[in-house]
Amino acid sequence: MKEWLKAQGISYRKLAASMGSSAATVCKKLNGETPWQQRDLLFFHDKFGLSSDFVLGISSDADREEVA
Repeated sequence: MKEWLKAQGISYRKLAASMGSSAATVCKKLNGETPWQQRDLLFFHDKFGLSSDFVLGISSDADREEVA
């Protein structure tokens, strides 16, 4: 997730502002110190099309998966 943010040119501060959160909270979530909340996963899906598996580090594929 950190590498994806860097590749997109999105800073923790910019991401935090978009999420309505603090940069410190986003940093803790990205470092695994605080769990992502359902609203965070929905934000990443709606804003960037990212799968929850990618955000949670379960998958290295940033593209959301289509369910048939």
